[in-house]
Amino acid sequence: MNLCVIGAGALGGSFAARLSKAGAEVTLVDAWAEHVAAINKDGLEAAGVPRPLHVRLPAFLPADARGSFDAALIATDANSTGEAAQTARRLLRPDGIALTLQNGIGNIETLCAALGAERVIGGSTTCSFRREGPGRVEQTHLDVTSIGELDGRITPRVEALGALFKKAGYETVVSEDIMTVVWGKFVTNVAVNALCAVTGLRLGEAARLEATATFQERILDEAFAVVRARNIPVPEAKLRAGIKERTWRKFSEPSMLQHVNAGRRTEIDALNGALVREAAALGIATPFNEALTMLLKGRELAQQRRLHEGEPDWAALEKAAADEPRT
Repeated sequence: MNLCVIGAGALGGSFAARLSKAGAEVTLVDAWAEHVAAINKDGLEAAGVPRPLHVRLPAFLPADARGSFDAALIATDANSTGEAAQTARRLLRPDGIALTLQNGIGNIETLCAALGAERVIGGSTTCSFRREGPGRVEQTHLDVTSIGELDGRITPRVEALGALFKKAGYETVVSEDIMTVVWGKFVTNVAVNALCAVTGLRLGEAARLEATATFQERILDEAFAVVRARNIPVPEAKLRAGIKERTWRKFSEPSMLQHVNAGRRTEIDALNGALVREAAALGIATPFNEALTMLLKGRELAQQRRLHEGEPDWAALEKAAADEPRT
C-alpha cells in the first residue's frame, strides 16, 4: 500500500514507522519544518513500546508534497483538519481513501466535505504517544485501534487496512459502528484532557483530589446528556468505570497537558468546546464544560506568552489601558 501520513507528530510518526516496517510504502507530510528537516537528514526515531524503531522515510512540508497515494492517514491535530483534508485531496489518487485517527468530533465531517463520504474511513485509537523533538516521537502505551466504514459495511478496503495495522503490531478492530467508537473516545478525552491541562495535574493526581474528581463527574454528566439526546449507543456505565479506573491507575500527562506545557495550541475546540456547541444546539446546559473551555483558553494564552514572548512590560500596559476604551 502506498500511504501518506499527513501529520507526522507523535501519533502519525509512531504509526508511520511501524506501518513502514509492516510493508507499507510510507511518505510523511508535516507542517513543522524542523521536524521534516530532521527526518530527511537523520531518519525518524520512533521510541517506546513494543520496541524502538529507526526508519528512513521521505518527509515533506505540505506545499512540497507530491504523489498519487492509495491512502492517507490523517493524524494532524483537530485545528488543522481543514488544511489536511485539502492536502489529502491533492495527493490521493481519484479513488484513494482517507483514514482519520484524530481526537475530537467534526474531523470526519470535514474530510467528507472535502473528499466525499465514500472516500473516508473513521478511526480511533487508545494508544498513547509523545512528541520528543524534531525527528523523534515515542509510543508510550499500546492499546486498541478501531477503524470502520462510515456506513458500517465490512469492505475489502477496510479489511486490508485492518490487516496492515495488525501486521504493524497494533491490536486492531474493524468496527461496524465506528461513530459510536469515535464518540466513546471523544467522551473520554472530554473527561480527562482539559481538566488536567487547566490544573497541571497528571491523571492519577486528578483522580485522588476530591475537587477534581467531582468536577470530572460533572463533566461526564453533561457529556452523557448530549450522548443520550443524540441516541448514540455509548455504554455509559462501562465507559464511566473505565475512565475512573484509567485515571486512578495512570500518572501520565494527557496530550492536552503536554500541549499547554509546550506552549502549543490545544484541541479544546474539538473536545469540550465541541461538546458545548453540540449541547447548545440540543438545548442542554453544560456549565462545567463551558467553564473548563473558557479557563483552558486563558491558560493556553498565558503559557504561550510566557514561553514565546517573555514577560510583558506590565507598567506600560497599565499606562496604555488607562486611556483605552473598555470593550
